[in-house]
Amino acid sequence: MDSTSNLCRAAMGDGVAFARVVEAEQGRVFGFLGRMGLDAATSEDIAQEAFLRVWRNAGSFDPKRGAASTWILAIARNLALGHLRAASRRRETFDEDEALNAPSQEPRPDAVLEDKQRRALLAAALERLAPAERSLLAASYDEGLDLASIARLEGCSPGAAKLRLHRARMKLRRIVEMDDG
Repeated sequence: MDSTSNLCRAAMGDGVAFARVVEAEQGRVFGFLGRMGLDAATSEDIAQEAFLRVWRNAGSFDPKRGAASTWILAIARNLALGHLRAASRRRETFDEDEALNAPSQEPRPDAVLEDKQRRALLAAALERLAPAERSLLAASYDEGLDLASIARLEGCSPGAAKLRLHRARMKLRRIVEMDDG
């Protein structure tokens, strides 16, 4: 049975069906939160809160509006954006150079080192995007969601989702080009 069917059963109080939803979706939610730039501990906390909200609000899920996985990701996304907004208000400054130049624990071949540097550059560039832009990119590239699903996740029309995604891609490209040049 898929997550959508199990979520509908959970809405009627079926705890076993809800456990199946959590089991099926927890990896996707946790991964999505990590790709939004959250550390593992924060991702776990937000994922747990997201699933508590899924359980409490399962009756408001409408399978006609989309898949259970998209609805669950939207809940996790909203919690993550709230956390990131609060964290950015608390954060004074972040020394990106210190994070990028952390010493390696062991010598690595050139190819592995170059890959690590590219990943660090991309991670630093993603950090400079707004949380909502990171969410769009994670939904598109990491989760492989189509525009209709991204629109539901973002709470906008598919056209608006397409435009926002395009702008996020262009902004990321400009940041990477500035840092690489």
